[in-house]
Amino acid sequence: TLRKGGTEGVIILLVGASPALLSMWFGEANSLITWMALLSLSVVYVAALTLRITISLQLMMFAVMALAAVIALMTLSVAPNVVDTMSDNVMQQVAALEQQGEQDPQSMMPLLTLASAVGMSGLLAYILAVNGLIGVFLGRWMQALAFNPGGFGEEFRGLRLGIGFSAACFLGNVLLSYQGDQYWWWSNILAVPLLLVAAAVAHKAVRIKGLGVQWLVLFYVVALIMMPVVMSIGFLDAWINFRDRLQNKQ
Repeated sequence: TLRKGGTEGVIILLVGASPALLSMWFGEANSLITWMALLSLSVVYVAALTLRITISLQLMMFAVMALAAVIALMTLSVAPNVVDTMSDNVMQQVAALEQQGEQDPQSMMPLLTLASAVGMSGLLAYILAVNGLIGVFLGRWMQALAFNPGGFGEEFRGLRLGIGFSAACFLGNVLLSYQGDQYWWWSNILAVPLLLVAAAVAHKAVRIKGLGVQWLVLFYVVALIMMPVVMSIGFLDAWINFRDRLQNKQ
């Protein structure tokens, strides 16, 4: 899709999805897992097509997040029984852990966020969004390796968000974080673009300063431990523009 366009991309999409479609036709696969695979492929296709048309990583990320959210909300509306069944299974696991004496709220947090239909739909949207972004970034990286070595690196290090998009992601993340555990995954979806911008800032800073790869490793460790702080870097970059400031000091 990135190289040839939408028509050729549809052909590749159908070829890639054919095993899942055949397994559903013959009833030999878990329908939920199969549907997730098909939906993930569809999100990757739309994301790649958006990037080809707009040549904008920001607009591509917006399209991925919007499509993932729409699919998850439609699933919640059209097939609520599926989401409710998944949530019930999670509650059974929580009850089993409590009977085993597992009372640590931190260790049970991932399960508790899925104990409602809203939380489960948030997880579906998060999986679709992350899979879509990973798929497009991998595709763009391989395309650059073949036709423009180093091109993807420059493109990623230049990733920026507009002030409106950045503010919407940051404020939405903060507000949803205070709405209860069921919105945990929904808030994390809004954190993804900000984290990616923060990563772009880190990669650019390391390149400008000529630092070693260990500084990037340190950044990603910090991102895992202190995600809100790293997310704030991505948010502030829309106003402060860290990379241009670092470049001007050289």
